[in-house]
Amino acid sequence: MAIAVIQSSYATGSEHALLPRDSDILFIRQKAKASGSGHVYQAGRDQVVNESNVVNVYMGTQPLQDSAPVPVKLPRNLRPRRLHGREAKFQKLGAGDLQPLLGDITILQGMGGIGKTAMALTIAETMHRNGVRVFWVQASQVDSVRAALRQIALQLSDHEAQAREVAAGNLNAADLAWESLHTSTKPWLLIFDSADNPAEIERELGPGWLESSAAGAVLVTTRQGSDDLWPADAKIEKLDALDPTAGAEMLLDLAGKPDPLPSERDAARALSMRLGGIPLALRLAGLCVSQRFSPLRDFAAFHEALDRDFEGVVDRAADASLRPRTDDDARNLVMQTWEVSLDSLEQQGIPHVRSVMRILSCWAARPVPVELLSTKVLLRTHGQDDGPWNDLVVERALRALNAVGLIDVVDENPVARAVEDDAFYHWARNVRAHQCVAVHPLVAEVNAAHLERSADRARSWAAAVRCIGALRGMWGTEATAGHWQLVVPHVASIATRLPEAYGDLFEVIVETQMYLSTYLRLSGQYETGFRSAMVLHERLDRFHPSDKTRFMVKLDYAEWAWHMSRLEEADALITEARHLTDSAIEPGSFLALVARELAIAIHAERGFLESGEQMARQLCKDLESQPKFPQLSMQASHHLATILRECGRLNEAEGHSRRAVQLMDQLDIPPFTSAVVRHELGVILWHRGHLDQARQLLHEVLQLQKQFLPPWHPSILVTRYDIASIHGIQGNQIRALIDFMDIHLIERDLLGQDHRNTLQTRHQIGQILVELKELDQAECMLREVEKAYRTEGLQNRSADLLSAEHEIVHIKAQRGRYAEAHREWRQILEKEQENLSPDHPSTLRTHYNWAICWASIGFPGVARTEMKKVLAARRRVLGEDHYETRQTVRMLADLARLPPEGWRFGGYGRRNVPTNREARRSNGPNSNLPQD
Repeated sequence: MAIAVIQSSYATGSEHALLPRDSDILFIRQKAKASGSGHVYQAGRDQVVNESNVVNVYMGTQPLQDSAPVPVKLPRNLRPRRLHGREAKFQKLGAGDLQPLLGDITILQGMGGIGKTAMALTIAETMHRNGVRVFWVQASQVDSVRAALRQIALQLSDHEAQAREVAAGNLNAADLAWESLHTSTKPWLLIFDSADNPAEIERELGPGWLESSAAGAVLVTTRQGSDDLWPADAKIEKLDALDPTAGAEMLLDLAGKPDPLPSERDAARALSMRLGGIPLALRLAGLCVSQRFSPLRDFAAFHEALDRDFEGVVDRAADASLRPRTDDDARNLVMQTWEVSLDSLEQQGIPHVRSVMRILSCWAARPVPVELLSTKVLLRTHGQDDGPWNDLVVERALRALNAVGLIDVVDENPVARAVEDDAFYHWARNVRAHQCVAVHPLVAEVNAAHLERSADRARSWAAAVRCIGALRGMWGTEATAGHWQLVVPHVASIATRLPEAYGDLFEVIVETQMYLSTYLRLSGQYETGFRSAMVLHERLDRFHPSDKTRFMVKLDYAEWAWHMSRLEEADALITEARHLTDSAIEPGSFLALVARELAIAIHAERGFLESGEQMARQLCKDLESQPKFPQLSMQASHHLATILRECGRLNEAEGHSRRAVQLMDQLDIPPFTSAVVRHELGVILWHRGHLDQARQLLHEVLQLQKQFLPPWHPSILVTRYDIASIHGIQGNQIRALIDFMDIHLIERDLLGQDHRNTLQTRHQIGQILVELKELDQAECMLREVEKAYRTEGLQNRSADLLSAEHEIVHIKAQRGRYAEAHREWRQILEKEQENLSPDHPSTLRTHYNWAICWASIGFPGVARTEMKKVLAARRRVLGEDHYETRQTVRMLADLARLPPEGWRFGGYGRRNVPTNREARRSNGPNSNLPQD
């Protein structure tokens, strides 16, 4: 039985087939043409005239003369030593046993360079050793297929007369070969290698060129995966890229490292991922590293060099891994292997495939929504040089690219997520999956390299940028929510790689980033938003944009730096943005006012409360004279309320917070903003001691947030944090601890270990551990928090920093080190009285514990005197019914019953972590965009 294999080779041109070898890679140029190939004409008896007008005369029984017979013998010496990562596929294809494939046509499909030939050679060699007769047909050219089929017929039986009929054009070579194959008494395997244009072969040889047979098996390697190109009974097996582990093993094997160090294995795995698991590229890299005089003698160096000079490293690798005296230009190996597919598709009458691939290479190697390829944009950027652009043309080009393995088609819905609570992110369930195309990373990189020297460079970049820019007109609908998530990596890719010659396109990307920032904020992707804004800011000077564009970039970057708790950086950026106001926009315009609001929030969060209050009051006053911006008036009152709360002036803070809520109720405010404003009122009520009322309001805010935010969103985590804090104050420490630990895990991954929110949550965990007497663990955690406050630009946050110091002193008191605790509490109290005010709630908490410590060191009279001062201040600031005021009354009664010598005890007052966690502006620089 025989299997016919048509191999999709590592071809670098229509005449070349690249096959793997044990120690190198060979090009095989099909220079020779068998007689009878091409067009022939019957000139008379025993005379055949070919296209060159050469007449071959056959007398009697003289055999037909071949100028160079096409070999059909298995090229056994080209088989790779080992298949890496293909064990499962090898087993599925019979593992060298003919029986599972008997009677079948198996199509081994995949893009160029994926290792189809290596698989076919391995299967064929195993079967050959098992006694199966193997015929290997190089099928990249119709002529070679015709000549090879005639050779097969001649080898299986004496068909000299029929061969002359084939040469004369009176008998089909395929019919002759299959007649012999079907009647063969010995099992065979027929392999058609690189049958990348089966439609052309069928046109020349007829539909019978590929048949199934009970006498043998047929294996075809090809880049073409369309079902309609192959017989109905053919079985298509797709070959994918190697996973990182298998790719690393292949690199190590080729580089001659049988016992690699862990660092070498890790470097090989990283390089495998960088090369996308493409065996062709892995082979070149492995052999290059193995070369004795190669400057790239390890995988890490090869990886780094790729990032610096992709084409240069590919050139070096190809040169190093080919034998000398090769008459082909090896440097085109990787760079041209996928260009062959594009050439073939264009020859088949699909002219737009190269343009589409070049556009896709401008974006990231991630799924791209098909709808992003706007035909209106493509017609505007590309014109009709290659023919008209319409939906049918784009669809045809994508189908063709998918058929040859250059792109994959996938359905993506990155918005909808499985969550336990149906209330979470409920709108995401209505977002449909988007049909996307995905380009292999290495294919995209090679296409990007071709684009750099292409005449289509300018219009390809214009199409890529403006197709994404067209999304700005699709903002805010459920149907496009998935689009925005899917374009996130593509905007980042364009922002990073856009050539400096295209300043007008940079302006489009900046405008698109404003919309994208709103989406990223709503979806809780703060780190992504920060990185995207940073990339645009880094590229500002290279494009020389207008002052308005500079203003928008700096404003956006300042907001993301603020969200990421990079406060000094945010302050510098907002200052630069405001300096551009006069030249970029009207000083009293909406965006100028937004910049002022952001400056207030950043200033206050850095701990400059006095100046922040002055700025907020001035903004409120200015907005009273500009009623056309009621939403900004609401936000200004909200910010002022937050600052006043942090200053400890809770009555005044509540008044401004209620004013913000009142203004909000008169407006059509998006849910995100509504949740922020109501949340602040809930926090103020908590600090005023109305715990049940505050918890109820915060629960309502949480339910509202769950309707439009994912459960990991920082705003939801802040609300959960505040509710957990109230539970802790009300005595449910275990429940609070569990909630804080869950919040901390999410914040650490989402925002970072040293983000202010993450630090505050760790602080709360440490405080509860103190109450639970887990002092060693608590002290370790709190010292880490204190250190981070001092080193992460948060040292001006006096309330936070002193609160961490306070809790560490509390641990000393718990351990009986009363004199030391008394001295350090005094130091903290003096700092708080100076920085926060004597009547600030945080100052009074320190004063309360310091008073108790007087009793612990044997001075109960002094303790009672200081506690009376605390009680008077708390009644004045917090009111008679506040839980801290009632706590002070009880403690003063306990102190009154003390004997003159005092007592030792550990019952110090809880130190609440001041919260400004939801003092986030309800809208960013994109305030004119819908927020829900």
